[in-house]
Amino acid sequence: MDWLIEFGGVIARVFMQPFIYLFILLLLLSGYWRIKKDRQSFGTKVYPYFYETKHTWSISIMVGLTLSILSIAFGFVISLPFALLLGFVMLIVAIGNRFSWLSAGYTLAIVSAIMYFLNIYGDDYLPSNWLYLLDLTDLFYIPFIIGILLLTETWFLAKIHSDDTYPELIKSSRGKYLGQHRIKKLTIIPFIALIPGGWIEPFAEWPLLEIAGESFGVMILPYVFGFEYIVKSRLPREAADWLSKKIALLAIVILLIAVGSYFIPFLTVVAFAVAFLGKEIIQLVYRSAEQRHTPYFQPAEKGLLVLGTLPSTPAVDLALIPGERIVKVNDRTVENEEAFYQAVNQNRAFCKLSIKDLNGEIRFAQRALYEGEHHKLGILFVKENNSYVQEEIQEKQES
Repeated sequence: MDWLIEFGGVIARVFMQPFIYLFILLLLLSGYWRIKKDRQSFGTKVYPYFYETKHTWSISIMVGLTLSILSIAFGFVISLPFALLLGFVMLIVAIGNRFSWLSAGYTLAIVSAIMYFLNIYGDDYLPSNWLYLLDLTDLFYIPFIIGILLLTETWFLAKIHSDDTYPELIKSSRGKYLGQHRIKKLTIIPFIALIPGGWIEPFAEWPLLEIAGESFGVMILPYVFGFEYIVKSRLPREAADWLSKKIALLAIVILLIAVGSYFIPFLTVVAFAVAFLGKEIIQLVYRSAEQRHTPYFQPAEKGLLVLGTLPSTPAVDLALIPGERIVKVNDRTVENEEAFYQAVNQNRAFCKLSIKDLNGEIRFAQRALYEGEHHKLGILFVKENNSYVQEEIQEKQES
């Protein structure tokens, strides 16, 4: 019965933690800026609010259960100062509306490094009781958590779908429009950890558990998990594959170092440095390669290159994916958007496309069209200029 009472209280106390509200704030801000940019680029939003969490919850729950079992089995204790410090660091790195720094390779490594130096040099800066509580969070376990969360990032990247990335238009240095995709996810990984009983004893409504003669409370830590990458010179799926392999290798190295720290304690600090520097090196190498190579999504010489599709439009039923090239519409060759629009309107009841797929082979797709559906089938192209955007905005204003 005590366990049931305790875990009922655990669920309720989740909503007392700042992580939940930080997560909601980041989702709202990300959705707002993304939709604002969509309207500027395409004249309409591409995906709705909270889309950053799509295809994340099943993985998050499985990883959370794994971390919970390991945390309780091995006695991983989280103190209040540790949780507050982690939330503060997450808030700071997320201020710029970029999820890349929410990777565990950054946030947990930064928090652990701060804790390490505070434990050594913090006597002059923090109250002794806070230093005591900080010391209760054993840094030995943190590299294992970092490794598991980096493997989780790998898992997410390996499962990226064609509708999981965000198409964008940017201007090159020469003023021409180019396309890019943003791979971005944000979710919560809730896992159970122990908290020192001494801190919560004044709160009568917070039940305590007796484990090995010591008192502990149980807390669900809703860890805010995210990542973000910009793809310019390759297909999103290719970029995700490259990133997942490199991050998986980094995670394995960190886990091996963490195991070694059981015998050589200083390797725990080495693991933090490897996590931070390894993640940064992967980012630098990736960005450098993106800058060196020719942008993939730019106006095509033959046909129209698909940058993305709008949800719930004919483009989805036609199974169009980014990187494919439309060469004919209703048996008419199309070289620009105006020709595409005219060919579609040649027969407003039916549409047949000739598409060059990602393997360079021609495939055919066809679909009946119905009144009220998107007049350009919901396909997003890389444009020669912004006339299409102005046309979309004008049509919406008139309607």
